[in-house]
Amino acid sequence: MSDTQKNETVATEQPPAAPVSATEPGSAPASEKKQPFFTRRTVLAMTGCGVAGLVVGGVLASWGVTTASIASGRIELRTTPTKMIVTDRARCSGCQRCEMMCTLKNDGAAQQSIARVRVWDNYNFGSGVDTNDGIFGNCQFTVASCKQCADPQCAKYCPVHAIHSDEETGARVVDEDVCIGCGMCSAACPWNMPHINAQTGTSTKCISCGRCAEQCPNGAIKFIDWEDIAQKAIDEGVVSTATIVEA
Repeated sequence: MSDTQKNETVATEQPPAAPVSATEPGSAPASEKKQPFFTRRTVLAMTGCGVAGLVVGGVLASWGVTTASIASGRIELRTTPTKMIVTDRARCSGCQRCEMMCTLKNDGAAQQSIARVRVWDNYNFGSGVDTNDGIFGNCQFTVASCKQCADPQCAKYCPVHAIHSDEETGARVVDEDVCIGCGMCSAACPWNMPHINAQTGTSTKCISCGRCAEQCPNGAIKFIDWEDIAQKAIDEGVVSTATIVEA
């Protein structure tokens, strides 16, 4: 047997290499996302106050959120476990880019009738008959989207329990595989935020993906991480770093 044949024989008799694991033993799978340390619960616990306390304490002033701006109706706040969502009517130009970008990302087409954030509904006369808003009023527009209620009526009245809280974001989302498109969620919501998509036959609502905020040219919609709010609270002296370590 030649030296070349011997080498080939040895090569074929070697055992196959053990597969390389994507993660170390005992570690979390790569697909499993790490939950953020700073959430609504931890930040409010660290500051020892509610969202109203953060407003009064001036923690949110750099984002335009003050007692005066809220009282005037200019600013609206919504919170999820991972984000604070701020809409500013004074910054909204009514361009409706948020609606188009929302559906482009989530539905693959610019279709404002099923947008999860809505300006068009309030474009002409505002959100009510006596508001004097909209293009035929004072040219102020209302950016409407899911309020992410603590006790969501849409989920409560869904007959097939198709609406649940997303494990990662905490937002109330619709499971399209379960939804039967009956429209009970829209009827139960005081603001009629869920809509039935005529093409899919299922309900659609805001999932707090943040695409509208990313694409708004005027900063009328902001998705603020609780981590940033925690840092601002530290800067304003509302909470100490020692409290964060203890938490």
